[in-house]
Amino acid sequence: MYTTKSLALIVLGAIASAIVCFAASRAPYFPTDLAIAKAVQSALSGPPGWAQWITQTADMPWCFALLGLTMIAAWALDGWRAAFVALPIFFGLWGFGAWISPHIAQPRPAADLIRVVGHPKGYAFPSLFGLIYMATFGYIGVLAWTRPRFAMKTVIVVLVKLALIIGACARIVLGAHWPSDLWAAYLIGFVWIGVLMPFARSNPQA
Repeated sequence: MYTTKSLALIVLGAIASAIVCFAASRAPYFPTDLAIAKAVQSALSGPPGWAQWITQTADMPWCFALLGLTMIAAWALDGWRAAFVALPIFFGLWGFGAWISPHIAQPRPAADLIRVVGHPKGYAFPSLFGLIYMATFGYIGVLAWTRPRFAMKTVIVVLVKLALIIGACARIVLGAHWPSDLWAAYLIGFVWIGVLMPFARSNPQA
């Protein structure tokens, strides 16, 4: 079910995720976070309405609509197995984020460091938004990329990367997360998707 390469990536990703989680529990943000967050907010300094709209796509109930669209896209890409594997990917990452966040207890960005829109609740790390986006957009990207002889592979992967980048920028613009909260969530999501990918393949040679 797992190739040597995929298993090695999963193990390395899991180790890296554990290290990052431990580091996040020991510091309010990573060394590069402040500079990157300020640069993103400076580059995207207009009204934050677009960022708030993107944020809402990962909130209830809209996140379930995103899950539904993910299942439809997965079914179109690789059949019913891929569609149903979207469920444990989504709820597994959501549950993991809800469980580990209070254990790490990293505070949200402070308004005296960067611009913060509104009053974000809860803890910052890992970004639940990032986990949900990786469970939906990220899953479709991995599904497309790992499907051989698929003409739309590159297009879908590029669109997924754009969605993940735009989503991360939206959360940084609002001051709801540090950049590390988001890329760590994407890394954790990638590992979990890798664990479940063998169960998504209805036809490995497709």
